Amino acid sequence: MWIRLTPLAGALAMLAFSAPLAAERLLSAERTHAQAGKPFELTVMAPVPATAALPERLEARLGLGDRKLKVLLRAAGDAAGAARRYVFDWPEEALGLAVLTLADDSPSRLMVLAERAGWAVGEDPLARQRLLPATAETAPAASAEPAVADVVPPVPALSFYDPMYFLFGANGGASARFQLSFKYRLFDDEGAVVGMLPFLGGLHFGYTQTSLWDLASDSAPFRDTSYRPALFYQWDLPAEAGSRHKSWLRAGVEHESNGRDGEKSRSINIAFAQLDWQYRLGEGKSHIGLTPKVWGYLEKSDNPDIHRYRGFGELGLRFGRDDGWLAKLMIRRGKGGVGTSQVDVSYPLRRSIFSSVGAFVHLQYFDGEGETLLDYQRAGHPQLRIGVSIVR
Repeated sequence: MWIRLTPLAGALAMLAFSAPLAAERLLSAERTHAQAGKPFELTVMAPVPATAALPERLEARLGLGDRKLKVLLRAAGDAAGAARRYVFDWPEEALGLAVLTLADDSPSRLMVLAERAGWAVGEDPLARQRLLPATAETAPAASAEPAVADVVPPVPALSFYDPMYFLFGANGGASARFQLSFKYRLFDDEGAVVGMLPFLGGLHFGYTQTSLWDLASDSAPFRDTSYRPALFYQWDLPAEAGSRHKSWLRAGVEHESNGRDGEKSRSINIAFAQLDWQYRLGEGKSHIGLTPKVWGYLEKSDNPDIHRYRGFGELGLRFGRDDGWLAKLMIRRGKGGVGTSQVDVSYPLRRSIFSSVGAFVHLQYFDGEGETLLDYQRAGHPQLRIGVSIVR
């Protein structure tokens, strides 16, 4: 939902959510949408009392993902006290959610959604779009040759974490396995807290819940459920523009328990680090990936020998396409040859909302110890299950 702000209300909002601005210029606009190639108007407010009149022209920047475009603001009228209206032609190539800032590094920011006829937000977030080079200045007479770059919309504060699915199998008795998972970025990238303490921008809360449903027994009870809250920091590792590589690193602490008491109580606390590396094959959407994860046990008194079965790490491999088949392999080994292997294969049932979120037919094969936390010491029947997933 977009909120329509008057120039004055927009300025007051900026005062509420920015760093102290006693000597900084503020931005506001009556519209939160822009049309590519059309004029866009905004108001710049000078500090009060103003030390100098606002100039006829101001340099500003549009941020779209990791790209920065320079734009030139032209005065649309005389200064009215400490405020003055400006206008610039929104670049044809700048589509999606953009952040407008002044080139003098004033902390005030203006978020605008830019569209054009025939283009819709979410239509293809990873589409290749033609953007001006980061050093080019966008003005009516600009003639710089555009360059090609990938533009990815900002990741929302609430997003997926691990895969989410509902699967059914019947080896050793009918059962279902389902998993829900999400993560939440605790501080807004554009907020005052991150503005003052930038290192907090990568702090996340994650939560995953995995349940095994015994459909073959009387009353179809849940055999066990694992609850996994986590607090971690995520770094997006830098890569050159146009690189086929993409990677990030997570590190933090995680608690896992089955929420039961007495002899059936199971719980662990771990400190972990996980790398996710992807490499795009050719110019298409096919890719390969590697996701190693290592951990150390902070507390495991409910199950002191669990390290013999779960070990101290796992390896994940991935191959496929964002819009087609995707195969994943997870291998985890403990001592004495025990461990776990899991294979997931999925295919989209309809077009994805984002590259990893949509509706997929999902096939999963599990073999080894500890399909549930309760049974971490025991290996059941190898399980082949089929169902649907919304995150893979």
